[in-house]
Amino acid sequence: MFKYTVRRILLAIPVLLGILVVTFALGRMIPGDPCRAMLGEKATAEVCERFTEKFGLDKPIPVQFGIYMSQVLKGDFGDSIRFSRPVALILIERLPTTIELGALAILFATLVGIPLGIFSAIKRNSPLDVSTMTVANIGVSMPVYWLGLMLAYAFFLLKDTPFWLPPSGRLTAGVASIPFYEVWGIVAEPGTAKYFFLEFFSNLYFFNSIITGDWKVFQDAAKHLILPAIALATIPLAIIARMTRSSMLEVSKQDYIRTAKAKGLKNRLVIFGML
Repeated sequence: MFKYTVRRILLAIPVLLGILVVTFALGRMIPGDPCRAMLGEKATAEVCERFTEKFGLDKPIPVQFGIYMSQVLKGDFGDSIRFSRPVALILIERLPTTIELGALAILFATLVGIPLGIFSAIKRNSPLDVSTMTVANIGVSMPVYWLGLMLAYAFFLLKDTPFWLPPSGRLTAGVASIPFYEVWGIVAEPGTAKYFFLEFFSNLYFFNSIITGDWKVFQDAAKHLILPAIALATIPLAIIARMTRSSMLEVSKQDYIRTAKAKGLKNRLVIFGML
């Protein structure tokens, strides 16, 4: 297991290097003046000249790539042209949202997909099996963005919906998540690695609300994640259900399963033995 992990990590290095090369090349191939894109169309020639010297844009491409790599290794991803803020700060704010959403979607897909696959295999060719696999095939082919819009329409826009759920955002207006390091009196200088570390984990609203005991924020954050998590979980849920069904049907044909059934072992124990 250790050798496999090390091998996978080593194989990821060329992939990451390739991504960095492509990202750098695309940045240089995009038409337009970087100075005026960052500072505006009214930037003077003198200002643009200082801008070019500051960021090394007047140097040869290999030297620019070396500067780019050194900055990336230091965690300096530059400033966002759109938001005029450091990219690292934007990642710290938004990456926790992606992690929470992805983790909840995978958890939902696993907890629902595996039982569906098991029941379909047990009731093979029954109406339950046919309907489950039909829904699974639809789930695999259904665009996530379309399903998200339909869920928002059903649970937010319809006036008679029995379960109202917010279609977007992370928290309801007026509900604020207080970072745990402020609650605990931990001081961190902005811009330091400690500050980035604390900000990252405080933006994980589930984690932050649990360790601070703020259950109001926990419930509100969970409510905002339900619809996007369901939409994101549809494809993996369908895949897990189909794979579980296929695996169960394949294992059920093995000799040891037939022997267990012939000896009178309870069907429930046989099913658990196949998992």
